[in-house]
Amino acid sequence: MEILWRSYEHLPSIEYFQKFVEKEEKTYSFYEKLCKMVPIKISCPKNIRKSLEQAIWLSGLKVSVDEAYSLTIFSLLVTLPIFLIPSLLDLPSSLIFLSFPLIIFFHLLTYPKFYSEVIRIRAANEAASIVLYMVSYLSLNPVYDAAIVYAASRCHGPLGNDMKKVVWSVFSGKYTNMKEALSAFSKKWLLWNEEFVNALTTMQLIEIVPSLDRRNEILQVATERLLKGNYRKMEKYAEDLRMPSLLLLFFGIMLPLMGLVAFPLISIFLSGAVKPFYIAFGYTILLPLVLFWLLYRILAKRPGGYSHTEKIEEVQPNKYIKIGNLQLPIFPLAILLGVLIMFPGLIHYAELFSYYNYISSNYSPSKAAELWREFSLSSYSQERMLVDTFKAMFVIWGLSFIIIFSYFFRSAKPFQFDQYIRKLEKDFEYGLFELHSALQQNVPIEIALDKVKKQYERINKTDSPMYHFFNQLYEKLVKEARSLENILFGEKGLLLQIPSSMIKNVMSIITSAISKSASIASSVTKNISYYLGRLSEIEDLIRKTTIEVTSNLEMQGKLIAPFMAAIVASSAVIVIQLLQGVTYILKSFQQLQGGAVIGETFADVFELLKIEEVMPPTLMELIVGIYFVESVLIICYFYVGIARGFNKVHREYLTYKWLLSGIFLFSMIFFAVVWLFQPIYNQIAGRLG
Repeated sequence: MEILWRSYEHLPSIEYFQKFVEKEEKTYSFYEKLCKMVPIKISCPKNIRKSLEQAIWLSGLKVSVDEAYSLTIFSLLVTLPIFLIPSLLDLPSSLIFLSFPLIIFFHLLTYPKFYSEVIRIRAANEAASIVLYMVSYLSLNPVYDAAIVYAASRCHGPLGNDMKKVVWSVFSGKYTNMKEALSAFSKKWLLWNEEFVNALTTMQLIEIVPSLDRRNEILQVATERLLKGNYRKMEKYAEDLRMPSLLLLFFGIMLPLMGLVAFPLISIFLSGAVKPFYIAFGYTILLPLVLFWLLYRILAKRPGGYSHTEKIEEVQPNKYIKIGNLQLPIFPLAILLGVLIMFPGLIHYAELFSYYNYISSNYSPSKAAELWREFSLSSYSQERMLVDTFKAMFVIWGLSFIIIFSYFFRSAKPFQFDQYIRKLEKDFEYGLFELHSALQQNVPIEIALDKVKKQYERINKTDSPMYHFFNQLYEKLVKEARSLENILFGEKGLLLQIPSSMIKNVMSIITSAISKSASIASSVTKNISYYLGRLSEIEDLIRKTTIEVTSNLEMQGKLIAPFMAAIVASSAVIVIQLLQGVTYILKSFQQLQGGAVIGETFADVFELLKIEEVMPPTLMELIVGIYFVESVLIICYFYVGIARGFNKVHREYLTYKWLLSGIFLFSMIFFAVVWLFQPIYNQIAGRLG
């Protein structure tokens, strides 16, 4: 079989599959390493053993059921004592710190089932690419086993990796032939994607059908079954995604943000129970972490499209800024400049906390409370309020600048290139169809390319990336004494700088077909263009099912989040100023009323309104500002995850744009509300005086 294998084109060596299998067997994920490192072994209970076994088998995790269960129990035994000590401080501490061991326990217990679902969905997405490569290869060489080998070497997801194991199991002697090996692996694939297994079975008929038209019909039937089945699954995933995503964003981001308005009042009347530390920790650390964890679990099971840009070739963000001959790292430079912007705000918070620590350590509690009350009343005056809030805003601006600066320089140019590749892939199907029409006339490739160019010009699509690609290819073929394969894949080849495995692999098949005859090349391009056209249709349908979710996310990230955050932050300032005014009223009445009953009554009310216990407005402003920045990051992460998956360039590009407009809107609304309130406050203060 090895000799037969090497007689076909585009197939890798046997050593390629051997090295992959050997490396895969020795490679462990972080979760698998943790399972192997657990010092205790606990037998898994019977009531969950069966479900865990099924999940581990489907996911391909290299762990046993007992190892997975032992890690779950061991994590609880380790994390519970660690978080138990800080949880004993008070009730809020218990709620915060005891939640961490429970979250970790739940995550590890459900991880095998969650990961098996992720693998199943990724396999469904990858099935389309595998069938595409098999259709491409079978159109050129109707040899089923060779098509399996070709597709296995081009795909690197769960199905592609399993197919590499199929190929190696045949050559290592574990199975006598490819069909026997496929039958063994299909038991798991049937649970992943039944339509994919049916498509593989249908394509086996191609070897016993002599007619070219009949072979093309078989390929179309196989692809239609797969695509329609996949679309039904993806449509269901999209429907399941809609309601959880909307509820999660409302209750996880918007509702907590609105709840911050009440904290200035709560911090007065429940000063012993609500401390600034809990609010800051909960809103800036705990809540974002929980939201990110939940959103990641949703996105990992998102309804996927059929982009053929392999992760190993994906357009990557820049790491350096070039200034002349200098290459400066982006993140360190962004942090340095961001800290410089934060400087006025950092000085303000340093003075605030240093004074609080000074009076707390050098005076008795009653005297320290009195001094802090006087300091608070003076700092809440209208003269200082705008100045302090403006200083505090520099910290939020600096934090936003770090993200905006780094993400802009990392993603701006790669994003434009990524969009070019996307447009090239999208237009690839139409370009192949036109190439098929030209080759159908049995003309040389140079004349066929010229006809394709003229067709693009007739329909006024000269701005299409595929037009430029065909134009470059035509000019090089006419002017340079090089073969088509050398122009595409040789030194400085046209396809070397394009990170699209789909375009590269399809063009390699078409190049081989052209070297045989124009009629064969015409048939190959027709089959491939038909399949890509159906893929594009299904992808558009899937995109329409998620348009409601993405539209809501875009509105929340661009408009609602900055607007709500600005209103909450400015409302906190206004509420605290009003409380300061009420305090002055009570003071003046205490001084004017000499009656014991009235004096004691106002004294009790004055004691109830503990203005010294109010969280400083600039601290509330900082918490809201940081949470706003984090909420934009989370919403954008979710939006890009649904639209493009885990694409770093796209995520960073949209994050910088959304955060730039968001921080501008947040600042404008915040200062406008605070500034517009000052005349009202002056009237109230004047009348009280």
